[in-house]
Amino acid sequence: MNLFDNFFMNQLKRLLRISWRPLMAITLIFILIKKGPFQIEQLKFTLSNITIVSLGFILFFLQLLLFSFRWKLFINLVSEVRLFKVFKLNLIGYFFNYFIPGGVGGDIVKALELSKNNQSSRSEALSTVLSDRIFGLFAMVSFTFFFLLLEYALHHEKYVLKFLILSGSLFFIIALSLLFLPVFLAKISSHLSTKNSVVLKKIEKLVSSLHFTFITFRNIKIQIKSFFISFLGQALAIYFMFEVVRVLGVPQPSFFVFFSLCCFVFVASAIPIFPAGIGVGQAAIYVIFSHISEDLAKATITAITALQIFNLFYALIGGAIFSFMPKVDDKLKKEPVAIEI
Repeated sequence: MNLFDNFFMNQLKRLLRISWRPLMAITLIFILIKKGPFQIEQLKFTLSNITIVSLGFILFFLQLLLFSFRWKLFINLVSEVRLFKVFKLNLIGYFFNYFIPGGVGGDIVKALELSKNNQSSRSEALSTVLSDRIFGLFAMVSFTFFFLLLEYALHHEKYVLKFLILSGSLFFIIALSLLFLPVFLAKISSHLSTKNSVVLKKIEKLVSSLHFTFITFRNIKIQIKSFFISFLGQALAIYFMFEVVRVLGVPQPSFFVFFSLCCFVFVASAIPIFPAGIGVGQAAIYVIFSHISEDLAKATITAITALQIFNLFYALIGGAIFSFMPKVDDKLKKEPVAIEI
């Protein structure tokens, strides 16, 4: 293979690595449009409603502010940073989650930018981002479990029981992992200390990266504040979706059920496979809400698409902010990212 062939193959691999995620997202959206659940006319109607549009701009700005404050809770354990800077970094993270869906996502960029001109290292900055993301996901799973538990206790719906079992399983798995994984791994490590275990080394590296998360999980004050902020932030987004469905004239379940199932969708959308959850959010909505009714599933797909459009607006602002910021210097680029225990 000559030099030209090597260059061509490397460029092709790079192109595939960058493009496969947005292509998958587009494919999912295309399938939903062709199959019927994605209603473009509903989306046009929603975005022509002045009340919904005004609500979207206001609620998602407030949500961004709340999530910035939540991340700042973890940053404060490492160094002092102004809320305005944290807010800007969150906007930048949104931008990269939408437009750079390759190996470097918004979370990594946020950590890099946080560590610049600050009293924290890249590893410390990344640890705060990981903690914020993990606790945000854990909060959503917790809300889903407890709200569905309450709904099932009141009405004993069969479809609620299915999601209750799933959310309960996720809740206990995550909680037990955050509480006992380091201790459990330490015991395994002592038993395998004489063996060269590749799997163990990988697990130890993961646990090392999440060490800050395990520590902060035992901080009750941080947990209470994080849960409260997460609830308010998710409530804003879900209230927006609830209003979209109402404007479309589709019968809705109780807000408890709607809130809980939307949290399920947000958890699925947060998996870093698709850029900003586009495509997978719509697919998850359809799978989950079609258990209640087909019309509700279609209307909720419209609602989450409108949500993503408003998030995209703020992501573009983040991109504009990033374009005027100084780039990461070479010394910072060479600093290792791994978080040591």
